[in-house]
Amino acid sequence: MYTSPQASSDFKVKPKKTRNIVQKLEETNNDIVIFWGSQSGVTERFAERLSREWHSRFGLKTLVAEMDEYDPEHLTALPKHKFAVFMTSTYGEGDPPDNVVDFLTGLEKMKKDDIKLDGLRYLAMGLGNKNYKYYNQTIKSMDETLSALGACRIGPVGLADESQGTTEESFMDWKEAILEDLGAVITLTERPITYEPAIEITEVNVDKKDIYLGELNDKQLYGETGRVAYNEKNPYAAPIAASRIISSVPNRNCVHMEFNLSAVPALRYQTGDHLAVWPVNPENEVERLFHMLGLDEVERTRPVNIESKDTATSKLNLPSPTTREALLKHYLEICALASRDLLVMLAQYAPTPSAKEKLLRFGQDKEAFRMEIAGRYLSVGKVMEMVEPEAKWKNVPFSLLVESFGRLQPRRYSISSSPLVQPRQPTITMIANNRQIKLQEDAKEETTQFMGLASNFLLAHDCAYNAAEKSSGSQQLGSLARYDLNGPRNKLTGGKIFIHIKRSTFKLPTNPLIPIVMIGAGTGIAPFRGFVQERARLAELGKPIGKMLLFFGCRSEGSDFLYREEWDHWKKKLGDKFELITAFSREPSKAKVYVQHRVREEAEKVEQLVDDRAAVYICGAAAMAREVRQGLVDVLAERKGMDPEEVDLKFITKMKKAGLYQEDVWG
Repeated sequence: MYTSPQASSDFKVKPKKTRNIVQKLEETNNDIVIFWGSQSGVTERFAERLSREWHSRFGLKTLVAEMDEYDPEHLTALPKHKFAVFMTSTYGEGDPPDNVVDFLTGLEKMKKDDIKLDGLRYLAMGLGNKNYKYYNQTIKSMDETLSALGACRIGPVGLADESQGTTEESFMDWKEAILEDLGAVITLTERPITYEPAIEITEVNVDKKDIYLGELNDKQLYGETGRVAYNEKNPYAAPIAASRIISSVPNRNCVHMEFNLSAVPALRYQTGDHLAVWPVNPENEVERLFHMLGLDEVERTRPVNIESKDTATSKLNLPSPTTREALLKHYLEICALASRDLLVMLAQYAPTPSAKEKLLRFGQDKEAFRMEIAGRYLSVGKVMEMVEPEAKWKNVPFSLLVESFGRLQPRRYSISSSPLVQPRQPTITMIANNRQIKLQEDAKEETTQFMGLASNFLLAHDCAYNAAEKSSGSQQLGSLARYDLNGPRNKLTGGKIFIHIKRSTFKLPTNPLIPIVMIGAGTGIAPFRGFVQERARLAELGKPIGKMLLFFGCRSEGSDFLYREEWDHWKKKLGDKFELITAFSREPSKAKVYVQHRVREEAEKVEQLVDDRAAVYICGAAAMAREVRQGLVDVLAERKGMDPEEVDLKFITKMKKAGLYQEDVWG
């Protein structure tokens, strides 16, 4: 929890937090630890949901714990009547989240040192994506290691698949599937589910200067002094240096945006890094929730204090004091898909019997939820509006929403420039999607619009930067996306955005003579623009560079051939050192061609470069990356007379270990 300097008149040394989970469970009088690991915070929210349900439904005493805050060797002393739950995501090429690495390393050390976990009972759930080769690899590896250490798993391993958009359903199915096995080892006495607040929200009288109105930390609230480090805990308010739309078709705009880091010399980036953007929620979504809850202007802006009811077990990641308006606009993921268990909980507070009936149906009927909620990607506010648009939902505890939404997270974009060319102006390239989703309810056709949160926030900034449709700092796009672009206390006025640089392993070889093969589709071209920029600059300086082969796929040569003029410029400038091969999937009256098709067509060229120890890079959607990888395997297998499995082992796996095969993919 954030606190202001005024909160204490003295400076007491805080006791060192224990890394012994057994000791922590004893201190907090809990029997179950739910460990979580996540790169984006999604798994944390599922862990918290599981904890709340088990407590409300069965009266179980649980502690939600971030993996990197504890050392696994202490689990050897966990009493037999207590157990653990491990929930973690997998990202990239089977990589564990940052906050799981140390825990996994500790487990492997225990295995090496022959330290057993014979008394440990555990459950396991993973969040992954089948488009990746190493689907849910982190939880699979953890489960395998725990088993080798002698631990006993309760029930099946849950494996969620985001590629089908079924993570929510997988979680719901898993937590029901484990109950029989769980009931065999502990007593489960089911009771009516009621909401028991884990936090307390109280209205307070405080000085206005001490209220968090969107600031992300006390440095932003009170002003920064001395040397300041800018990172994910303290993002920088970066001025937009340039912005333009480089491709535009109906409901789909591609924005090229540059940020000015000149005022902060210590804030640097490297080619291939990510730039994280801290968005705000759209004004219409904030207003929708306030309208449905029946909260007036005074209630929205009145200062409130947020406190955990059990400070020993709860980790409150929200600033306080703040306001309800700031919470919905700046701090909470209000646009996320409504969850089934939240809909069931909301049914208790529905303003009409009809609304309650509908919420229970969506929460308890998997198919109804899939068709009418998930299929439309409806947020909580939209669901409330759909089931009862007239009556106000005044009985809904605001704390229930705060606990359920989760913290608004920054969105990461591949940097599309090189510091050798633009040292103080990193660029990003992103698509703002505004998709119309067709709906049908009660035999009436209607549509809803799905809008990417951060991408449309950036698109609004692009419009404001280019002086299009300005209106008192609040930018309107069509009739649905309005954002407050001025930030808390107008600290972002003039086109500033909170950002931080996120280091990436997606890097060029340190030796510029090593040839590279780059394969990307859509905005997956972004890091490769930086790669080519860098090598072109080295060539300008008289340094020898290796061959660069770029495969680029998009819909149409005439609509979204991103940075076409730049590629043409570099082809002329670099000669045979740079080659571009394109694939267009939606050209009128032509067959669909994707980058994996071009990779197969250029088999001889690709094989030669791999034999020359070229570094291979793939960037774009995970489904595309999977097809491209298979294309590479097929090309090498055919040309070398080997089985695909042998190629995967002798080439792709070895290249990956040597840093010569890398993926930067999403979705």
